[in-house]
Amino acid sequence: MTSHHTFNFQFFLKKDKASKGTAPLYARIWVDGVPADLSLKCRVSISSWNHDKQKIESKTNEDERASGKLRSYRKDIDNAYDELVRDRQPVSSEAIKAKVLGVNVEIGTLKALIKYHNTVIGKVLTEGTMKNYRTTERFIHEFISLKKRADIHLSQIGNQFITDFKIFLLTRKPDKGQRPCSNNTAMKHMERLKKMVGIALKNKWIKSDPFEHFERKMVRKDREPLDSNELERFRKVKLFKFGQIIVQDMFLFSCYTGLGYSEICSFSHQHIIRDENGDQWLEMVRKKTYNTTEQKFFVLLLPEAVELIEKYRNHPASLAKGTIFPRYTNQTTNRCLKVIAVLAGISKKVTYHVARHTFATTVTMENGVSIESVSAMLGHASIRTTQIYAKVKKKKVKDEMEVLREKMRPIAMQAV
Repeated sequence: MTSHHTFNFQFFLKKDKASKGTAPLYARIWVDGVPADLSLKCRVSISSWNHDKQKIESKTNEDERASGKLRSYRKDIDNAYDELVRDRQPVSSEAIKAKVLGVNVEIGTLKALIKYHNTVIGKVLTEGTMKNYRTTERFIHEFISLKKRADIHLSQIGNQFITDFKIFLLTRKPDKGQRPCSNNTAMKHMERLKKMVGIALKNKWIKSDPFEHFERKMVRKDREPLDSNELERFRKVKLFKFGQIIVQDMFLFSCYTGLGYSEICSFSHQHIIRDENGDQWLEMVRKKTYNTTEQKFFVLLLPEAVELIEKYRNHPASLAKGTIFPRYTNQTTNRCLKVIAVLAGISKKVTYHVARHTFATTVTMENGVSIESVSAMLGHASIRTTQIYAKVKKKKVKDEMEVLREKMRPIAMQAV
């Protein structure tokens, strides 16, 4: 059996996930220099792993079971490569990984590519990200059906297909209860399709990039935070429904800390630390996917935030879920926010993400906190991202210009 591909694999311990002297065992597969990591779903004692010999030298029952898995995966990876070559299927590290995992997809069509992405690549994406990909998948299936096709071969995806799909998204009549796709929403769906096509391109399942001439044009929107007056009105709204009160408190806590919706849903007492002065800090990690570099951030808790934590310390719903705040779905939360905003006389569109913008602008930067500190508290890897959130408001401009005007006044008097 001949092959024009370079193929190799080895096993290793993922020591960045080490705990109590053990670490998970992985296989790294290379095809034509492109790697793919495969978890063996077992942990191995670090002291017993011999990387040079690619073996576990301990004889404990747990390590013996791991050794059995290692032998089985070694055979499965070799067999997967041989089968792909024999059947003249596209050979790549990801294709071998998929075959070992039992993902029976023939990567030749768009629907198969989507299935491969959601089944294999989706394992390292968060549920929120995968929810968006499933929406994109639904629109792609609908678009293919409009073309009277059951599926489309990857080689048939060209510039015309990309252009037609974009127009479909922008002109599609929404289902009942849905909003039509705005330009930015359509661009996000196009970006997800581009990423999936990029996988096919990298693995040489297609020869050319159909997105070569595609231009992603986003409409820049001014994201409006609550100003100090609106934040105070929001805080003072008297509510009587249990769910609305919880949403009000969660939103306010995020205004005081910068936490996003997904973070506050997992926020627990283990994320609160005290320093040597007795001050309480929030310490968490922001991450988009499970395999990206995790960005740790710290926020010194303001008195208003501490007060809200104490309010829910012994709340039955919080205790049952192991989090500080009881929580609802994002959709339910935003519906409650809409009601509270009306009661507070706020005309702006208030979604949960507005709290993060309010923290970045109204609570911190308008009160003299530097953009570098705000960026660190928001868990941003780049200050450029923070600049999207932080808005220079008229009040800040006025205050700074008043200082300048006072400095310029003696010079003006001398000129007279």
